[in-house]
Amino acid sequence: MEIVFLLVGLVFVAIGIMVVASEASLRRGASEVPGEVVGFSTGQSGASGAASFHTVAEYAGPDGQVRYVEGSVGSSALLDSVGDRVTVLVHPDDPGSATLQSSLSYVLGVVLALMGLVSCTIFFVVFRVNTFSLAGAVIVVGCGAWKLRELAREKPITLQAWREQKRKLLRPRVYTEATKADIPWAAAEAVQNAIRTQQRANRLAIPFLIAAGAGLFFLGAHLHKKTVIFLETAERGQGVVVEMVSNHSSDSTTYSPVVEFEAGGRKHRFKDSMGSNPPSYRTGERVGVLYDPADPRDARIDRGRWNQAIPLLIGGFGALLCMLGLWMILKRASRN
Repeated sequence: MEIVFLLVGLVFVAIGIMVVASEASLRRGASEVPGEVVGFSTGQSGASGAASFHTVAEYAGPDGQVRYVEGSVGSSALLDSVGDRVTVLVHPDDPGSATLQSSLSYVLGVVLALMGLVSCTIFFVVFRVNTFSLAGAVIVVGCGAWKLRELAREKPITLQAWREQKRKLLRPRVYTEATKADIPWAAAEAVQNAIRTQQRANRLAIPFLIAAGAGLFFLGAHLHKKTVIFLETAERGQGVVVEMVSNHSSDSTTYSPVVEFEAGGRKHRFKDSMGSNPPSYRTGERVGVLYDPADPRDARIDRGRWNQAIPLLIGGFGALLCMLGLWMILKRASRN
């Protein structure tokens, strides 16, 4: 159901905003104190159960007591090295509340929000709001609300309890000398294996990210330029969906509309470049059309403000991959 793209997108946007807001709240009014990476803790990442590593740094708080802060973001690759100097943000009135100064949480939140925006954009580009999609939205939201209501009845939770649970999930964990044994320390062998795996992956990942990112960026720029030129000369018309053509790939099938329209006293047909599953159009449906008056065979469905969305998404994703590759290069250089 196409409405899932919109609902999932909104959920990702909400989670991304919550991560950024939580990180900003933790940093508000905090003081900077020096810290040192002393090891890593482990957790389980994703459905695969693969190990994730969280940086653990030692620092002395404003009260002079030594504490250990566990990074809130875990990764299968080590984000720091033992002995690295880091900055810890500590609240003077609450030395037990601390977080590692890093842009990674902000990046994670922004990436999640961007993923949500991409999903919402795909919904508006590929699909259209109609009676069917609105009815689907009402049913999905209604079922979700009913399930949440039943869950709330079985396990009632107050607003304060929910806020406390959210704080525990998003707030970095801080330990003292007396409680540092509670840290799920990563075994030395697991850390060394992660380092070797990371070194092998970086030799391939960095060139791949930069090359793929640059390729997608320039492809997006090229498609955007072509789209702008096309839109400057294109004429608008009305067409009718006369057929839905299936596009088969190795693991999925999508459906693209074939549109017939009239220009210069002749009828023309074109297959739209975008397909979806479920189909976003129905046979016999009227749609707006953009076509080149000099060559009516060069035509596409008029999607209004979303006509330029796909090239921008492609270029933006390429830029993101390039920035990730450059960040990895800078991270490697800072360790040498």
